[in-house]
Amino acid sequence: MNGGFEDENICAEYQKNCAPEGWISTSLYADYYFDDAAHAAEGRHFTGLVLGNKDRPQLRNFLRTRLLCGLRGGEKYKLQFYFRSTHNVFDSIGIYFSSKDFLYQKERIAASRPQLFIRSDTALKLVDDWQKITLVYTATGEERFLNIGDFSSRGHEIKTGYPEIKGNYYFFLDDFSLTPLNPSEKLCSDADKVKEEEYAFDARHDKLDRLIYYYTKNPPPLEPLSKTILQRIDTLVIPDVLFATNSYALTASANVVLDNFLRKAMALQVDSVVVEGHTDSQGNSGLNQKLSENRAASVARYLQPHLAAPIVTRGWASNKPVADNRSVAGRQQNRRVEIYFYVRE
Repeated sequence: MNGGFEDENICAEYQKNCAPEGWISTSLYADYYFDDAAHAAEGRHFTGLVLGNKDRPQLRNFLRTRLLCGLRGGEKYKLQFYFRSTHNVFDSIGIYFSSKDFLYQKERIAASRPQLFIRSDTALKLVDDWQKITLVYTATGEERFLNIGDFSSRGHEIKTGYPEIKGNYYFFLDDFSLTPLNPSEKLCSDADKVKEEEYAFDARHDKLDRLIYYYTKNPPPLEPLSKTILQRIDTLVIPDVLFATNSYALTASANVVLDNFLRKAMALQVDSVVVEGHTDSQGNSGLNQKLSENRAASVARYLQPHLAAPIVTRGWASNKPVADNRSVAGRQQNRRVEIYFYVRE
């Protein structure tokens, strides 16, 4: 959620936009969130995490977010984000997927074993500019949180560059995304609910410190995340001959075809349906647009009483041909209605 850090959290303590929505740092200050369009990779905002301090090499902070949906064990996911630093300490900067919220765990987060390290991106260079990092993660199915930071066991005595803020050495992050490599895998139905819960959590600074103190001894119960949904698309094409000539009225033959398709659909978990109407390129474009919309709507009306899933209709007129409009056979193929059933596996 909020991968670009553009949504601002108004912290309850100071009523200021001192943090990105959906993300929390182990730092109790507003020293990791930056509103600086000139230096952001995208948009206005980005985050920065401490690698160490010129007087205290062990000083560092971590950033965590809750995943919108549970990942599927064995499935692969692409993690992508922008990274910038002038300090050559990339080897220990890692991404740690956890089942527990590290804010409230007794063990030191720095002692955790991240599954991914930034250094595995071999194109990374020591330049003061944003670089896109792409990593692939194979899920266990237990993940609830994504955490990022410097996991060095000894800290750093940094010799390159200068401290950015108050003696602290930073690396900067922007524009996160985590997406499944399987194109059939979609967000779970609870994703919006999880996002709302995280956005509503406004404790930062001393209030967050008190919560951490309390919950470290009495960890709050963790609700299981709904898994992502695996969908496939079942498609049915209704040709022009199953409509009355130049009309959106369905013929008896069309009803038979739709009834057969509906019988098969009854045994499936249908998440949603999209119905799209198309025409050939002959005739008035405005009339073609209206005809394509009406034919899609006519099919949707026939399907609606038999399906609990939402139905979306669209009319494309002649904008999406599947054949050459210069031939009679081609024009006939282009006059059609396509039905897409998004089915949960």
